[in-house]
Amino acid sequence: MRTGMVVLACVVSLALPGIAEESAEEVYPVEILLTTTSDWTDVRLTGATLVATSFEVLEGADARGLIVSALSTLSVGKSSYDASRVVVRIRAYIAHLPAGWVRFTITKGHIGETTLSLRGDDGYRRELATFTHRGVSSSSDPSNPRTFTLRAEEITEAVEPEALRLPSETTLGGQRVLAFYYPWYGTPDGPSGAWVHWNPHRAHRDSAHVPLAGYYDSKDPETIRRQIREAKSAGIDGFIASWWGAGTFEDQAFRVLLEVAEEEGFLITPYYEEADRPSEIVAEVATIVSRYGASPAFLHVGGLPVVFFYVRVTQRFTLEAWRGIFADLKERDCSVFAVADGLSSDFLTVFQGIHTYNPVSLPIGAVAEQYRGASLLARIQGALFAATVIPGYDEAYRSPTGLYRDRADGATYHAYWEIARASRPNWILITSFNEWHEGSEIEPSEEFGDSYLTQTADEAAAWRRGEVTADRDGDGVPDDEDLCPEFPGSHATDGC
Repeated sequence: MRTGMVVLACVVSLALPGIAEESAEEVYPVEILLTTTSDWTDVRLTGATLVATSFEVLEGADARGLIVSALSTLSVGKSSYDASRVVVRIRAYIAHLPAGWVRFTITKGHIGETTLSLRGDDGYRRELATFTHRGVSSSSDPSNPRTFTLRAEEITEAVEPEALRLPSETTLGGQRVLAFYYPWYGTPDGPSGAWVHWNPHRAHRDSAHVPLAGYYDSKDPETIRRQIREAKSAGIDGFIASWWGAGTFEDQAFRVLLEVAEEEGFLITPYYEEADRPSEIVAEVATIVSRYGASPAFLHVGGLPVVFFYVRVTQRFTLEAWRGIFADLKERDCSVFAVADGLSSDFLTVFQGIHTYNPVSLPIGAVAEQYRGASLLARIQGALFAATVIPGYDEAYRSPTGLYRDRADGATYHAYWEIARASRPNWILITSFNEWHEGSEIEPSEEFGDSYLTQTADEAAAWRRGEVTADRDGDGVPDDEDLCPEFPGSHATDGC
């Protein structure tokens, strides 16, 4: 239960005089007062991007079962049928405002009422709008929604905007394209001396597709050299290599990978996958830094070696535990630039960057919204956001109930690149270069040849040229061609 101010993202100064118009965007600081006597309520903004930076419970902190969340959706939850009054003050930024209207949608329980009061937070505290949802709406939707409209200019004309710098080669981390890489394959006739991860008892050796180069060994330097050269030809700057602990198969392959990367002028960083205890993370990350961190091929940001942390480990430990982990690493002189798998603003109080590994479980419009919010929040925080793209996904070959996302002859990959570019990320991550078990690889295959390397080169070049196509709903139909720009559709239906 929160009874005082809880900072979700420490706001840095956004007033940046002298920034060229094309390298900055305007954001509008606002304050939202959310008052409810319902047992639950959510507020969403459509038509623009809302990012909450902090909230404070002003009244009702002792309400039974109180849970408050203030990210891109503002939420208050209590025990069922609790009609006590809760008042929450939220500080936020609104960006990407259109020329027309924006909509606030309030959903809530069937009891009580919810009032949203919007005002400027630029020192003048101008009242912009107040909306109240009472009782039950006429909609048959069980979420009980009621939508309120507001002209965007009522915000832009009343609130003093602040300039937020867009990522570029000169901002945090530069502009990188990195691909998730799996150094866990072994063959009997390779350096590993046995089948590893290629399962000889399953079709395609437990792979969704067949590698064009044949089933290879991740400890073979020439295999690694081929992969790095293929990646570089596709505009990829480095690999995020799956890492499972000191002395493991993946760690042994990581050493070879780093040596070849030094020769080829390529970047490598580990993807820390699993741990049972915070002390284990401290010991292993210290080992990574001391053993590999000085390599010219090891990716650094701000002089610190970069380590990515997978969701399995980021969510296993509390934020307080992570603070302790990074404090212990600092004492050992083994500080890292840590990038968490998870787009929650909470992570930005501890980690220096955020990403997500696999976005395919959500509709692409929802992913587009997440990316826009995460990118905006990271830049406000002075942190790094990496947007993930994926060509497709296939675990259905293992089981009829396995997760599947059709590649659609490259259209799926292109749609993810479009929403990634539009989110203005620091980096773009590719899931994956060679995760053959999940069918997300772009490494050449018998089924697709090198088409995904070619497409990657084109998509990465477009990003580096600064090409951004507005596509608010993330359906792959540009807003200027989309008859329904806020509702995901398809090219065949003009975006509807």
